[in-house]
Amino acid sequence: MMKEPYYLVDFNVSLANFDILINDVLAFSYDSGGSIYSNYPINHFILNSGAQQVKVRFKPLANAQTIHQEAEAVIKIQYLDASIMDQEQLKTVYEYKMPQAEAGKLPMLESIGEFKAEVPYQLLGWTDAGIIDVENEAAIERVHNYYHRIYNLFKDEDVNALAPLLKKRYEETDTSMYLAEDNISGLNNIFKMLDNEGYVMQDFPEAPRLEFYAKNRVVNLVREDRSPIISYLKKGAGEEFGFPFYIHSPKSKNSFEIIR
Repeated sequence: MMKEPYYLVDFNVSLANFDILINDVLAFSYDSGGSIYSNYPINHFILNSGAQQVKVRFKPLANAQTIHQEAEAVIKIQYLDASIMDQEQLKTVYEYKMPQAEAGKLPMLESIGEFKAEVPYQLLGWTDAGIIDVENEAAIERVHNYYHRIYNLFKDEDVNALAPLLKKRYEETDTSMYLAEDNISGLNNIFKMLDNEGYVMQDFPEAPRLEFYAKNRVVNLVREDRSPIISYLKKGAGEEFGFPFYIHSPKSKNSFEIIR
């Protein structure tokens, strides 16, 4: 076993939008159409060693009802040793090639697969989370209120109040990524950068969207265009900065907590 196995989802996609979920939690989303060839680390969605689920949802381009006939995609799960970071050591443990779509036939295409991961850590993650009742208006209101609370703390740049709320997310992410970061200093630096470069926080959306993951144990509240609730826009430059986060409700606490 590698000292620090570091897993990545590699994607080469053209003429399709898509979501990639690891263990039923959204890891990467692309809604800009065109083509993209990149990769994204996924260790923080792998809670322990063993079988892991990978789900890919291909969606039509903007203003289209079906997947483009010439859409192409290859999705891979790869890993290497983070202590060395030698790209030539990349090993592929999962690969999916999108079949050609018939013109005007597919409004969506979903593939579910599995790969095995070996990691030297074990995270609690959302395994102790309660199921959120999507039909319960009071529960949904609690989700909205929690995101409002975090939004206001970011607006006030209240690092002291945010630090304990982000603690679990930072701890588990750092463990899975083999990092030893001063996350509070990093958060301070983010606020300094936003202020110095003229970023303006966007208003809380009037009609945010709820997204549920991990069999309704993890929830994300997003803007109408699926961008994060915590979003900033740089004056006159059209550049954006977002701070996405997912929450869950541990059974032991009966309150929400930022988990990713």
